Amino acid sequence: MKIAVAGTGYVGLSLAVLLAQHHEVVAVDIIKEKVDLINNKQSPIVDVEIEDFLANKSLNLTATLDPIQAYKGYYK
Repeated sequence: MKIAVAGTGYVGLSLAVLLAQHHEVVAVDIIKEKVDLINNKQSPIVDVEIEDFLANKSLNLTATLDPIQAYKGYYK
């Protein structure tokens, strides 16, 4: 299942990491630095568990600035 998560703050990133353990997740944000960090397996927020999961677990997670890419396939 493909899931889009809007925002990569504490709530959005936590959900994205949790869901990306078993699903394809695309996180969309408006801040390029946060998107770049997530795509490089680094957390843009201070959270030990999220930092560990991004660095050490196999996650199906990508981040983008492009909402069309994130939501592609949801609208007809």
